[in-house]
Amino acid sequence: MVLPKQLQGNLMPSEVNFLGENELVTILPRYSMKKMQLIGTKIPALRAMRREQVPLWVALILKSQDKCSIVPPKWLNVVYLKDKYDEEVRNPNQFSSLPWHWLEISKILLARAADDLTDPSHQLRSILQDLREIRLVKSRKGLKELNESNIVLNGLSLLEINELRPFVLTVMNKLRQLHDTNNEQTAADTNGNDSDGMADDDDYDDEGAYV
Repeated sequence: MVLPKQLQGNLMPSEVNFLGENELVTILPRYSMKKMQLIGTKIPALRAMRREQVPLWVALILKSQDKCSIVPPKWLNVVYLKDKYDEEVRNPNQFSSLPWHWLEISKILLARAADDLTDPSHQLRSILQDLREIRLVKSRKGLKELNESNIVLNGLSLLEINELRPFVLTVMNKLRQLHDTNNEQTAADTNGNDSDGMADDDDYDDEGAYV
């Protein structure tokens, strides 16, 4: 698929999800399995009822085959997320610390492993949506501080950054062009003033008097 010019160089949502599925999660196998060497990763030997870490995409395959349960990440519960929301409210000028792929992982687990989560899905979706919205408001507020050289939005996840990137890059490029133009104009004005204040040698007579 050909993306619009302004989105070229940006990750597609499916690519962000792909990266998120490579994150390690903890599973509780129901069966024992031999270790496997795959391209780019190695799956350790699994023993029934012994927790092990595997990439999320592997956990989802095993889950679909009823060979394991997925242990929810420690941050994917209502209490933890509510604390993070309260932290966002208390600190309007900074973002709370959340995993790099918190949006993608939470969405995937709610869709494909909701029965393994410790809290009801509707409660998790509600607090996740609240977090998403308050962080979006903050990021838009942060865009007002844009200048030609930098933007400070520390704490955003990959998906959040990816959503802002096209707009931010376009605006910063425009600001940089305006900044360079203003500097060139200022330099030209300064040089012009210096030239006006200097007299040519031809304007002096032989005795050094200005004529």
